[in-house]
Amino acid sequence: MLTFDLPCIDPSISRTVDTQPKAVAAWLERLPFASPMVSAQQLVTALCALNRSPLDETVRYTLMQLYRPVVARVCGEMETLLAGFGVPPRAQQRQFGALLRELQIEHSIGYKHLLLAQIQQRSGSVNARLLAEIAAQLMGALRDIQTACQLTRTLTTPGLWQEMHALYAYAQTARLADSATNNAPALSLAYRQAVLMALADPSRMRHAEIIFTRHLLGRFGGLAQLCDAPIDGGRGFAIPSMGDTTPCHYVQSPGSASVWLDTEVLCFQLREIVNDLRHGASLQRVGLTLDMEIEFSRDTCIRLFKQWRGGAVRTYKRYPTPGRTVQTVAGVGSIHRLLEQTAQANQPEFPDSSFRSFEVAERTSDATLDASTAHWISDNDSAVGLALNGTPDAPLGLQVGDALAVRVGGVADWSLGVIRWGRMRDASQVELGVERLAPRMEPAWVRPMRGGKLAEPALFVPGLAALRQNDRLLLPHHLYQPGMDAEVHHGDHCYLLTFGRRFKHTPNFDLIDFTIFADLSE
Repeated sequence: MLTFDLPCIDPSISRTVDTQPKAVAAWLERLPFASPMVSAQQLVTALCALNRSPLDETVRYTLMQLYRPVVARVCGEMETLLAGFGVPPRAQQRQFGALLRELQIEHSIGYKHLLLAQIQQRSGSVNARLLAEIAAQLMGALRDIQTACQLTRTLTTPGLWQEMHALYAYAQTARLADSATNNAPALSLAYRQAVLMALADPSRMRHAEIIFTRHLLGRFGGLAQLCDAPIDGGRGFAIPSMGDTTPCHYVQSPGSASVWLDTEVLCFQLREIVNDLRHGASLQRVGLTLDMEIEFSRDTCIRLFKQWRGGAVRTYKRYPTPGRTVQTVAGVGSIHRLLEQTAQANQPEFPDSSFRSFEVAERTSDATLDASTAHWISDNDSAVGLALNGTPDAPLGLQVGDALAVRVGGVADWSLGVIRWGRMRDASQVELGVERLAPRMEPAWVRPMRGGKLAEPALFVPGLAALRQNDRLLLPHHLYQPGMDAEVHHGDHCYLLTFGRRFKHTPNFDLIDFTIFADLSE
């Protein structure tokens, strides 16, 4: 028997909630949509009362039909407000995130009531079409809770995957999983979208990448197929469909799975999209209507292809490092200021680049630097990165793709890294994954020769002869253009150089090589 964890029904609450469809429809139209947070709070209050009131199932169904498009609209606007969400978040972002998750949860509870009422009715024949629609709407609502957790960098709501696995199993038994109606796509599609989003490893994705992936799954997610037996050739993914287990690449015992996901056709479609975009096709031509950059869309499709084609393995072994302390400073400007302070402290006579003939952008203040510094505990380490956890006492707002200066234990030198994933373990504990980029970096100032009036802070990254790696520059993202000439001050040197190939790219920085064509310090 399908069961859900539902709030207790309180008859006294029914006096506080309006259940007249016309009155509810008029109230929903009057919501202050210009203020998504106020609208969301009012919807949460109304749905909370509705979900705890004894209602006739026909009335509840009619009301949910009215609420559903409004909830979708308000949640979409709330998601836009979370575009800059980082960990740990600022107080207002934390409030936005909690409200978005609460709204999606209350929305799902209404469909849980409806589905159980349909299953448990004792008189008359069951309306199979209505049952399929309600079950599909519920699966979509549960999937949307998952997305809200991913966008707010929080752990998946406890019990969410247990309910999704159980709902899909019930729909399969009742032969409803692939039944589509005018009001809802098939339940199995929402389940596949949720599984694929989990396999995409959203903790490593930025906000825009999550939104893009959801849009792509809405268009092509149906190409992935669910099977009840292992796929020939070991392709696809074993889905642990028992318990509250999130699908992932590393299933401990695939033989215990009862559901498998075949992604071959979906990956073929992604490969075609990437090829078309490389040859100048527009997003509309490849079936995507989001207003996003071609390069971003192509790179995200490449990443998704790698995640969904299966066979992912860990390249480097991880080594536990319990209790080891790590200090970090985030952001190119803050790292630059840190390195200049360190150099001046170590060398009291450190020159202040008196030969500079140009103005520089405003430096990061000491207060800002202090606010961006954090202390962590290292969980594990590998050749390419490390995992950190901590409870910062300031809203650092760290995001995937931020440059990071890292100092491990008592080591004096700072190394360069980038945040590759981040999530909130609870309301205060943060977990980060950091990729190592270089063992050393030095402060530099960069002024583009075309239209650049102010020099901006950047990082000079010395090359490694053992790896045949040349010197590189880490620039704020807005500075980089291939082939651009720039004036660079680094220590006692002043160069004229040309920007070259890009090695690493995030919304916050570009790591590039360069070619020097004049040394002005000689």
